[in-house]
Amino acid sequence: MPDRSYLTRLRASGGPSHELLVLLHQHRVMTTDQLARATGTPERTVRYRLDQLHDARLVECVRPGREAGSAPRHWWLRPAGARLVSGTAAADGRPSGMFVAHAAAITEVWLAMKEQVEVTGWLTDRAGWQEWERAGLWSSSRFRLTPDAVARVTLHDAANVVAFIEVDLATMTQTLLKQKLARYLAYVEDRAWEGVYPHCPPLLLLTTTATRAATFARTATQVIGEPFAPDDPAAGLVVAACGLVRQPARAVIEPCWMLPEAAAAELTLAEIFAERVDALDASERWHRHQETVVRRRADIEALRDVQSFTALADWLGSGLAAEALKTLIGTEPSEFLDSDPDLALRAVDWAEQRRRVDRFTARERARPLVSTLESLHTGVLRDQARRLLAAEEHLAEGDPRVYRLATTLAGGKLASKEEIALLNLPPARRREELQRELFGEYLIRRTAVVDRKWSGFSRRDRRRITREQLAAAYDDDHLLVCETCELMYPQDEPDVPYVAWCRYCDGALLDWPDRDRVVPVSQRVASIRSFLD
Repeated sequence: MPDRSYLTRLRASGGPSHELLVLLHQHRVMTTDQLARATGTPERTVRYRLDQLHDARLVECVRPGREAGSAPRHWWLRPAGARLVSGTAAADGRPSGMFVAHAAAITEVWLAMKEQVEVTGWLTDRAGWQEWERAGLWSSSRFRLTPDAVARVTLHDAANVVAFIEVDLATMTQTLLKQKLARYLAYVEDRAWEGVYPHCPPLLLLTTTATRAATFARTATQVIGEPFAPDDPAAGLVVAACGLVRQPARAVIEPCWMLPEAAAAELTLAEIFAERVDALDASERWHRHQETVVRRRADIEALRDVQSFTALADWLGSGLAAEALKTLIGTEPSEFLDSDPDLALRAVDWAEQRRRVDRFTARERARPLVSTLESLHTGVLRDQARRLLAAEEHLAEGDPRVYRLATTLAGGKLASKEEIALLNLPPARRREELQRELFGEYLIRRTAVVDRKWSGFSRRDRRRITREQLAAAYDDDHLLVCETCELMYPQDEPDVPYVAWCRYCDGALLDWPDRDRVVPVSQRVASIRSFLD
């Protein structure tokens, strides 16, 4: 029977013996030597404490190959020991020899790493298993990754990395290796590590020989195919293997880790960890860039929505502000965002708020923005007017597009950026050329009609009606005039379809008798000059 007073002291005070139980709980199986190294205690003292724990029926041990006296004692927790440490206990029983050897090998890897680098976390067995869900069209599937251990390491520059550890004592077939790699690949492709670890942990396999490690690397190449290189550097799958599972201390410090790439040099564990740190730094930069790109795309779409919002003036409470904002946005919201990001983002913020409030509240919140936009409207209008007046060559050539620009500015409206940009280009075709092209054979047909009618008049009629009057009457019936650029369009002529808008300036076409409604461009220019005075 176990000493109850000993168990009571162990539960109440913990101490070195309790620490041994905690280590066995974390690592499942440890040798006497491993426990001594892990606690920094002489092996003789550890043996004494283990014997006490054994007598209390808290731990059990086995000595594989003890007939030949070649193996140390391997310790594990009994149900009572597990219950004392964690409150739960697995079923009692003696683990298999293969399990004992495998668990002790994993522990040896932990000790080797712990002696060379700062291991801040180590999860074995179920504690380190990864589970995730993949949603399908009709249902979802659950997947599980079962690394032998998950190591968290803090490097000398305070950078933190995580790695999946796999220990192979030459017991896994190539089929099992391929299946394990396929699960790792699915884990990476589903980004199941995201939100759990800062980067995709590398897969590190320690096996028995360099030949077996090279075979694993080739298998990884077959399973993975082309090197997996996602946009996010931290999301890449790194696989490495070495053949020093019996000498993990060498595996931690020597350049013995083989990569799937055949031409790659063997690396040290520190180099693999450093690569993940670099990948994490690059990933953070990539994510910041992606966030900027996504936010910029959203801002541009919001500005497009503002541009197409027909009730913008009503919601802003100002027609001038609405016109200024739409002009600034233009057809390329990105240019507005780049040239005046502060104002553009203020407009975006107001547009986002507008969707959540009523019209009255939107107007109240728009007041600072409206004040800025109205001031800009005056400034932009004056600037555009000056640029138009300076474009003397365009005005002299009678460019219809410049006539339209003059009409817009004379009415106190802002022109689009594209209209203003035309002033930077050479003038289009001369007005006389355009009018000749529009008339075509019109003047010849008009002359023929006038001559025909004139020849049928009596001498008395010829004294009352002139040829010019006949021509004017013909024009009244067969001519249209653009109210913006003043170009004349023949109508009801052979092969000339009816049109309602000027093809050169998009102005409305008026019947020729209504031509008095057309404001001459000289008058519009004079109005613009008076505005600037």
